[in-house]
Order: sequence, then structure tokens, then C-alpha cells
Amino acid sequence: MLAHMLLAATLAALPAAHAADKAPLRYVEKVDGMPSPNQPPKTEFQDKLGAALARQLGRPLQYVELPRTRVMAALENGDGDVLCSYLPQWLPGDVDWTRAFIPISEVVITRPGVKPPASLQELRGKRLGMVLGFRYPELEKVIGQDYIRDDAPSAPLSIRKWVAGRFDYLVTPTTIFNKQVEAGNIPPGYHMLTVYDVMTMCAVSRKSAISVGEVNAAIHALEKSGELAKILRLR
Repeated sequence: MLAHMLLAATLAALPAAHAADKAPLRYVEKVDGMPSPNQPPKTEFQDKLGAALARQLGRPLQYVELPRTRVMAALENGDGDVLCSYLPQWLPGDVDWTRAFIPISEVVITRPGVKPPASLQELRGKRLGMVLGFRYPELEKVIGQDYIRDDAPSAPLSIRKWVAGRFDYLVTPTTIFNKQVEAGNIPPGYHMLTVYDVMTMCAVSRKSAISVGEVNAAIHALEKSGELAKILRLR
């Protein structure tokens, strides 16, 4: 009986031991400000997605937390393996990309009491709140460079500047803005205009031991099990 129990315990420990033998999945995360050692992931969504991908890949997990301006360099240099929730046109670089699976919507929010634009074309010449180091190709397809860019280090800080009246028009993802609404940080009477709805991807380093095919297979497994849908609701 004891021998059977020991055998069962040994077999149960094999997957964990096998994962420990592999190099970790170095999951790159954008952080606001200076990252510190052992700093936890900044969002529950990124936390759960990174952990789920690592588990499907049979690897331990290591977060690589960097400012937005350094995340692509980390992938290109082989200092990280995977970065998620981006598109090639937002973050160009010498990397591979998974299939699209993370929905993101970007909007322009107009301050209460300010006449909202009827279309994106009406934003020409306006001061727009944006995030430092981030590109807005879909917006620029419509208005080109005919706007004044007012950057903040992060989307939440850009929202704070907008609330404080630094500019009338804020360009931001709906997920981030809606969290501020739920927290009671947004005054009523704002207007929302959609810039785009898109499905984003994960960038995979070409210097990684993990291939884009393996990451796609992990995404497929999470989707098939229903876990991915639960993770996406955390955004």
C-alpha cells in the first residue's frame, strides 16, 4: 500500500519537475515608472495570461518588467520571450507574432461641457492626451500628424491629466477608461468616440527557445478549455 502511495506521489510530481527542468517563460510586461525587484504584475489580466501560457508550455514563469520604450528591445535582444496585447503596427520590431486573440477598443473621450467631435476628422489641430512611446496609426490614418500630442507616462496618468483639464480630448483603451469610471474617478457627461476595435496578438522573440508555433498552440489550448475567455474578462 505504501509503495503504491509513493508511486502515485512520484508520478504526480513529474509534470512540475519537468517544468522546473526547462528554462522559464520570460513574460515581458510594460510597467509605469521604474520597475523594482520582485514587483508584482501590474494587472490581473497580464498576471493570469502569463501564468496560463507558462503552464501550457510546461515552463516556470518569470516576469520581465520594463518601461514601454524598452519592451521591444528586450524581445529583439533575447532578454524576454513573449509580450502580449500589441500589434506589429503599434510596436514594430524584428519578432514573430501569434494569431490575434485579445480584443482591444480604442476611443477618444471628450471632456464634459466640450463640444464632442462628430468624426475623427474633427480632431485635426486639437490637443490630444496620449501615452509616451505609443503609436496611434489608426488615428493617424484619418488625421495624419495634424494634432498636438500631450503625452503622459501611462494611460492612467493621461486620464488624470484629462480629468484635471489639461486637454479636452483623451485617446485611450476602453478597458482602462472603464476601470476609472467604475472607480468613480471620471466626471459624468463625457462623450466617447470609437477609433477602432481590433484583435491584438503576442510578440515572440526570435531568439527565444520558445517558438511562435508553441505559443499559438498554448493559446489554442486555453481557448479550447474555456480558460482564455475567463482571463479576457479580467481586462
